[in-house]
Amino acid sequence: MNDNCIFCRIIKGEIPSAKVYEDEYVYAFRDINPLANVHILIVPKEHIPCIDECGDMSVVAHMIEVAKELARKVAA
Repeated sequence: MNDNCIFCRIIKGEIPSAKVYEDEYVYAFRDINPLANVHILIVPKEHIPCIDECGDMSVVAHMIEVAKELARKVAA
């Protein structure tokens, strides 16, 4: 975790959020300024400053699977 990262602070509960999903790897919440009727952010719990520093791409694959599942739930 990084104390200067807004997403890390949201995950730690220091900044309030409207959580829609959480597991050991990711945290998903509604955007505070949505650009669509449904606008959900899915972020890794591990602080990754940029995609170039993501050594284990399984986290990214998991984020995509979570996005697909949330999209199915929202569409239902």
